[in-house]
Amino acid sequence: MADDAVVCELDIRAPAEGVYAMFTDPAELVRWIGIRALLEPRPGGVFRFELAPGEFCSGRYLELVPPRRVVFTWGWESGALPVPPGSSTVEVDLAERDGVTRLRLTHRGLSAAMRPWHDEGWGRFLARLAAVAEGREPGVDPAAAGPPRLEAR
Repeated sequence: MADDAVVCELDIRAPAEGVYAMFTDPAELVRWIGIRALLEPRPGGVFRFELAPGEFCSGRYLELVPPRRVVFTWGWESGALPVPPGSSTVEVDLAERDGVTRLRLTHRGLSAAMRPWHDEGWGRFLARLAAVAEGREPGVDPAAAGPPRLEAR
């Protein structure tokens, strides 16, 4: 693992196909992160969603291997966090066994200052993804208070 990587792992009691859709189907994505999304799940296709009103995260899909792997670039359009769109890469690997899907998310290309922000954010949002995929209530949206701001830390 590269020194710049944020890695989050969790087991989800749901089929890999459903978890994969959480990263490729706009209606599924906004159940756990964001309020609307434009997704074109093909290599080079747009990966863009509105996290909070007027705050967009965006990039491009790089690799899709249904239902095992999704890779996309990532960044913040507004500069809320200094990670420009396309400047970092998120890899999502899924492995299903006996109805439980192991999700491993690896976010590479972040500066040392941005790793804690994204580690915390992915942890919160992936817990929401797991809840939704398992048919549970995801709880309060961490972005409900607005987009992340450096001065808030």
